[in-house]
Amino acid sequence: MKSEVYLIQNGITKLKSKNVLLGNSNEIDSLDNASINKKAEKLFSEIVDFSVTSTDTIEKKIGSWAKLSSKNYTFYLPSNSVLFALENGTFVCKSEENICKEVE
Repeated sequence: MKSEVYLIQNGITKLKSKNVLLGNSNEIDSLDNASINKKAEKLFSEIVDFSVTSTDTIEKKIGSWAKLSSKNYTFYLPSNSVLFALENGTFVCKSEENICKEVE
């Protein structure tokens, strides 16, 4: 998960840089076109070059991401889940501080 979070954050940074170079001042407001809370969707497709296939909040497949809303995601670990959100063009951990420190 740590490497995926890093790649997602790096992909956002690259897209921001590309937008600046192109003179595009649009804020990043979407990471993918996936449906919310649906299995087998391609997540983060707007910012990474590899496939991240979603789970849903019923299956909660360990080691997988679920899309909770247009800007909110969760990653399922064996003992809990970690919440992330796209805020102000940044992918940030929204879980308890001790969990976020462990995964970032």
